Amino acid sequence: MKTFDPKVFRLGYVALATADIERTKQHYLEAIGLTQTATGDDGSVFLSLGYDQHNIVLSPAGEKALRHVGFQLNPGIAVAEFAKQVRAFGLAAEIKTDSQPGIAELVEVEGPGHSIFQFYGTMEAPAPGFKKTAVAPVRLGHLAVVSPEGEKLVKFYEEFLGFRYTDDIQGIATFLTCNREHHVINVVSAPESRLHHIAFELKDTAYHAVAADSLRAAGVKQLWGPSRHTAGHNIAGYHYDPDKVIVELYTEMDQFIPELGFHEPRPWHEHLPMRPRTWQLTELNAWGAEFSFNLAQG
Repeated sequence: MKTFDPKVFRLGYVALATADIERTKQHYLEAIGLTQTATGDDGSVFLSLGYDQHNIVLSPAGEKALRHVGFQLNPGIAVAEFAKQVRAFGLAAEIKTDSQPGIAELVEVEGPGHSIFQFYGTMEAPAPGFKKTAVAPVRLGHLAVVSPEGEKLVKFYEEFLGFRYTDDIQGIATFLTCNREHHVINVVSAPESRLHHIAFELKDTAYHAVAADSLRAAGVKQLWGPSRHTAGHNIAGYHYDPDKVIVELYTEMDQFIPELGFHEPRPWHEHLPMRPRTWQLTELNAWGAEFSFNLAQG
């Protein structure tokens, strides 16, 4: 079995372009419960869950888009050395200094499908504190992207960054991880290029009801769930932000044990041991309920 030694260990931040930055900012501040930590010269706002300088970046633009994704490099990997490795892999790498608050140096890479990645070693932690109102998630866990170059994107994650495959849905959606979580990235192969969803972890499963009630009070409806998935077995609920970007709130994500090649056994697993496998599109909901919202299409 190939040694699990990824170059990154967590998803640090996601940067989104939005056509209505004030409305979108208020959703993440008031409904989700993030804290604004900085403002950029271009009108961008930097939002923190509670510890890092930022986990979500919102920038004004003509239409919504995924601008870039930030991953934290494993300790011991220098930015300059990582840039050399990127170039040796055949991709352009640009080292940027003080390009955003809290990060002195990073490497920006354009990956397959024009995906923009930023890799950094350290980020300042002003620790504004976690909110005790609204949804108040504890972590930015993962994101799902749709790409016409999904196969190349998966190759980049696996062969260059060292992510491990943990599951797929009919070969269309591929789940990959760089840590113990079942997935940190989900790559959906389809003709379009866009963000499918971003996901925040809640304090515990009881907070799904608290979060749903809080969102309802803010005028936000649930699209799907909360219910238990099969791939990952997380209990997940989904809603739209003001730009109709899907936001997932989840708990109880499968924990992958790379040394054994399967997930930490749980009573709700359909198979023991729960090894990476292919699920069907009809198996999104482990509990069997059918929701009118087409989550697969997003």
